[in-house]
Amino acid sequence: MTIPMNWLLLTQHVFKEAGIEFFNTYDKLILCYAGGEITDVHLDQFLFFEAKKQGLFSPWIKPADTEPPPLLMYKWCQSINNLTDVWEISKGECVVIMETVFSKVCKKINLMLLNCLLHLIMDYNLADYITVKNNIDLTYKDMAHQCIGLICGLQFSAFIFQYYDLVLDLLIPGLQQADEMAGPPQMPNNLLQYHDSAMETHHPIQLYSCYID
Repeated sequence: MTIPMNWLLLTQHVFKEAGIEFFNTYDKLILCYAGGEITDVHLDQFLFFEAKKQGLFSPWIKPADTEPPPLLMYKWCQSINNLTDVWEISKGECVVIMETVFSKVCKKINLMLLNCLLHLIMDYNLADYITVKNNIDLTYKDMAHQCIGLICGLQFSAFIFQYYDLVLDLLIPGLQQADEMAGPPQMPNNLLQYHDSAMETHHPIQLYSCYID
């Protein structure tokens, strides 16, 4: 009896090793991954399709097709100017704009935590497959290495990174404020907009955006 390859991938976790190559631009080396399963390509398309349909990702995650960089900057400036009493200084108020960077997120992703987070939004078999796939061997010439954290060269790694980054986003403004910025599932907010001024003013963090490099 012949066992289908997809069944081996899903249940037995029989994966091919992935090769590593370096693209030399003469001022830096760009890491490139070679190999991969055609199953990963279909999974990547399926995950983003379902995420778009279900409204998984919030409007503050950029870049996006709806706001190219010049329009995004214009909307940021317009949103700041349209905040309630944003230029009021009679009691010593001021507007503070803060910027920070999530450094080396891929290397710091804990696969056990990632697996638990994936179980919240997808079938357990898919979540286990995605998590275990990051334990494959990476080969370069005659050397082999097992990666720690997320392997950025996997087809579905962009979805995993964006989902994990969404969890980090929720920790900054807090769950309640993040929920109000995103809006209800039936009527989600547009970028940097609220349903009413009461939601806008009750929290010190009134605007938030995450730009994925």
